[in-house]
Amino acid sequence: MVVERPTTVGQLLASPALATATVLGGSRGLSATVSDVSLRTVVDREAAPRPGEMVVLDATTIGEHQYQLDVALRVSADAGASALVVANHGFEVGLGPRRLADRFDLPFVSLVESDSMELTHRLRASLWAADVEQAAVVEDFLAKIGAMRLGTPHEVIALISDLCASPVGLIGRGNDHVAGSEISIDGRRLASSTAHGVDRSGTMALHSTAIVIAPGEETAYWLVGESRASNGGQRLLQTLMQIGAWYLTALLASGRVRAESDARRRIAVFNEILDTSELLERDIRQQLHELGWSAAGWNTGLHIKIRGADAARIIELHPELRSRLRSHGLEGPLVERNDGWSGWINDPVEPAVDSYPDVVERAAKVMDDFVMAHSGVEAHIGIGRPYAELDGLRRTITEAHEAAVIASARSGERSGSAHIDHLGVQRVLMGWLGSEDFAHYARSVLEPVLRLDPDQQMLHTLEVYLDCSCSTSDAARQLSVHRNTVANRVRKIADVLDAHLEDPETRLSLQLACRVLRTNR
Repeated sequence: MVVERPTTVGQLLASPALATATVLGGSRGLSATVSDVSLRTVVDREAAPRPGEMVVLDATTIGEHQYQLDVALRVSADAGASALVVANHGFEVGLGPRRLADRFDLPFVSLVESDSMELTHRLRASLWAADVEQAAVVEDFLAKIGAMRLGTPHEVIALISDLCASPVGLIGRGNDHVAGSEISIDGRRLASSTAHGVDRSGTMALHSTAIVIAPGEETAYWLVGESRASNGGQRLLQTLMQIGAWYLTALLASGRVRAESDARRRIAVFNEILDTSELLERDIRQQLHELGWSAAGWNTGLHIKIRGADAARIIELHPELRSRLRSHGLEGPLVERNDGWSGWINDPVEPAVDSYPDVVERAAKVMDDFVMAHSGVEAHIGIGRPYAELDGLRRTITEAHEAAVIASARSGERSGSAHIDHLGVQRVLMGWLGSEDFAHYARSVLEPVLRLDPDQQMLHTLEVYLDCSCSTSDAARQLSVHRNTVANRVRKIADVLDAHLEDPETRLSLQLACRVLRTNR
């Protein structure tokens, strides 16, 4: 048997019945226990409320006689009432009653427009018949969600939030906000893939329901909500979230199928652009037209290399990334690839040479914002030169891919950008580093470090230390550790490699080997 805890004023204020209410004063009394709820048109000493009673005062007939609020507050406080809810007052409540409520520590709540009888009934149901109230709300939820005829995740989440008077949101891997309210997890536990979870370590209970799109996959999303309501209110939120999660699973699975279908079409056309012969260019142009793409005029290639995202995640993030690029003036096709995305910007005339730095800067801003929104993800963008027509499109995309690989390999940051013209000797060096022989050499040289630390923390420390010109202080700041930690790690690495890091040639060899392993990871 579940023993219900006493319901407080604060918990009833978190119920849907009082979702639009405002606390005017007496907030220090929100922890008071509510024993009953009564409806009155006047509160005086001849009919004083009982101790613990929450009084709903219908103020329709008060008119200009606001002194009655003072009387109601004094009588309620003297009688030990738990709260005074004033409904349907057609006037601005002055400072006097508010201060009086603060003086008595009696919660003084305003509800400008309300059916007082229904409000009282709902509050009593929340207090004494939570299961009956919950059943009614669940029935309402099922009716409304059925009338949506699928709808969208935003609509489903908004419906749950409205019915529970609680913030509800959808987050993805890495706690990225997807839809609904933005709820900060702050280290609290999320549900496993098999159950609804409730974490009560914060001031509000955190509810979470895992959403697995397909059997055997990891959790793709969590439906999360926060509540400070009573036990009955917490059960209601849990029930609606679990039902909503089943519905969202169907919506998201349907959306994934459509997205994968669209992606396959884009990829097929893109591959034909890169591989086709001149004999098929008429067909290619027709397919470009059907997708709303154009290769006429001048094209500037883009390639975004991503780490920390699998193929499904790349498809899922496609709309967001395209929107981010568009918002920074980088409008054009974007196609999912195995390592990220490729695309291009189309111009009717050849872009001015001095416009390139601006494109690089805007692209870098997009990457910065993108990785900030998705923890655990790295993204580097490469930009090719502008070339004319379909033949030029193939060339600029190839350059953009090369620039993205180099930007990813040379940068110790989670994001970055590079234009092919700014890479110079790095392109020559990268050609050598990208060879199979050097990749084998790099792994053999660094194998002792990889065996020492399978998580590659030591390898990352070595790479950052060498990139920081062997400064333990600079490396420590970049790694967010103490400089002594860096020094100890570097000492262990030098011992296991039997290497003298004071030797410039040794440092260069190890730095290049680290770059190659990072590129191949």
